[in-house]
Amino acid sequence: MIQYHTTPGSSVIEISVEGKITDLELREAIERMRGDLELNGKTRVLERIEHFSGIEPKALWTDLTLGVSVARKVARAAVVADAGWIHASMHLARFFTKAEVKAFRVNELEQARAWINA
Repeated sequence: MIQYHTTPGSSVIEISVEGKITDLELREAIERMRGDLELNGKTRVLERIEHFSGIEPKALWTDLTLGVSVARKVARAAVVADAGWIHASMHLARFFTKAEVKAFRVNELEQARAWINA
């Protein structure tokens, strides 16, 4: 499940991911982000990932074909996750975005919010 949240007048997007990601959910989130980027220009993203159980193969292809071009327009990204392998894979982000990316643990959510807004 993907939940997408913005606050009017803010260039920060908060995305929560839990369980398995479907292609439909991912497409909807990418389109919303594309619209927010057009409206706000460079934006910042805080992504919370908890209890992640996978991604549909079609959604993985969607992420590579549509999501990467959107990710390249993000200025800063904070990833808050409960899985160690997600933290360990953050170095791969440099292949997909020019954004400054930083990983946080779930209990560091407020620090992530402070960093993304700095």
